[in-house]
Amino acid sequence: MNLHPLSALRRLGAGVCLLLGAAAAPAGDHPSRGLWVGEAILTRVNEVSVGINAANQPVQPNRNVPTATADKANLRLILHVDGDGHVRMLKSVAALNTSTNDPTAIALVTDDTLYPNFHGNGKRIATAAFDFGEGRAADLLTYLADAVGHAAGTNSDSAARANAAATLVLAGANLDAAYQRFATSNLLRNAGLSAASSAGAGALSAKGTNGNAGAILAAAIAAATNDFVFNTALSTAAVLRARALFEDTRYVAAVFSVGLAAAHAAATAANTNSSLPIVRAAGTNAALAAFAAARTAPSPVSAAYNAFLASSAFQTNVPLVVSAAVAAALAQGAPSQAAANSARSAALKSLFEHRALAVADAISLNEAPLSGDLAAGGVVAGRLYLGASHPTNPFRHRRHPDHTLGMTITRQVTFEVGTNGFERVGFGVDRLSGIYKEEITGLHKPLGPDQNIGLKTEGTFTLNRVSLVDRLNQ
Repeated sequence: MNLHPLSALRRLGAGVCLLLGAAAAPAGDHPSRGLWVGEAILTRVNEVSVGINAANQPVQPNRNVPTATADKANLRLILHVDGDGHVRMLKSVAALNTSTNDPTAIALVTDDTLYPNFHGNGKRIATAAFDFGEGRAADLLTYLADAVGHAAGTNSDSAARANAAATLVLAGANLDAAYQRFATSNLLRNAGLSAASSAGAGALSAKGTNGNAGAILAAAIAAATNDFVFNTALSTAAVLRARALFEDTRYVAAVFSVGLAAAHAAATAANTNSSLPIVRAAGTNAALAAFAAARTAPSPVSAAYNAFLASSAFQTNVPLVVSAAVAAALAQGAPSQAAANSARSAALKSLFEHRALAVADAISLNEAPLSGDLAAGGVVAGRLYLGASHPTNPFRHRRHPDHTLGMTITRQVTFEVGTNGFERVGFGVDRLSGIYKEEITGLHKPLGPDQNIGLKTEGTFTLNRVSLVDRLNQ
């Protein structure tokens, strides 16, 4: 008997929930935390061909507007939300029991190399519709070629400027090292301690004017976030965030974490105590705990990206890129935009010929980070990257000598969550639904008058929460 896709999905959700229902309570408290499994049903796509009307005249379709299709396509979706609300798309996940006794303790594992660490039966969920490369590794090489090419081609001292540009790219590329220096710095620690001192005074001042618990908390937060040392750290965090080669929100989040932790603890203590040293001590302890936790904040880059950054495939190519760019710029004569363009092309050619691009494209990830909030009325979006040398690139053929290199494919996915919020559809199963949109580049030539439109498709999505476990691979 053939099941409707949603019927099959409900059975999958029920089965997985039986396995995952006894999982331990998660550490985080985001309302959407946990594992979500579902599907997208695509019913619209933009037209790539020019039609002919009844008068035998060509009719140019609007490439930006997907139109209804005669049939539909179903894509399985697997999303995970951690305790802080960070969303990741998964290509597979295994629910494994970490305990040999009752009650069961479920771990969600996306890295199959970790399977031997677990025992007993489990359940694996996978999707064939998605695979992920490390787009940031490829972006890093592009940034390097751009920076070195521009510096070499637009300056008379091309070698010195190109080397300096490469050094800046390398400094901005190591996001984790830069963040760890900030997260363990006295600047961040002192921001928390100073915020605790100000929050204690603010909380007791509000209590002295007969403020209720809400007023005391508001006063503590205002005092902490207006503290001079706190704001000095916040300004530094903003500068460091801007220097990072890729978006890194950890700096600002770390400053607010120590300040707000101090404020909340001071306000709580002030509700039952009028001693300023005691209230400040409560805020100080909370700030120090937040300071210690800040260094473990999830990285915006993958372990595979960091491995590539430290690899010989990247490190040995940096001086080669600089040499190629400088030689091309000098061959053009005086500094000019033409020299910069030539230098950039030479840098990219060097990266290709010495296989840096191939190594970056071959990286395969188990998870893809998305931005946004998976909640009622929220929008979650992200870019999925599949490099030309990725093992699952659809243009590649392992045994065909003409198809060893594919085309770079990117998929911009968007989930527009409906405003109805969670729908309880079974025992322990919450559901979110909404509109799914995707734009794909690399599978077809660019569309539109400006050649900047990819293949667009859209439809609906349904996600069932089958676990409240908010951490992966632990």
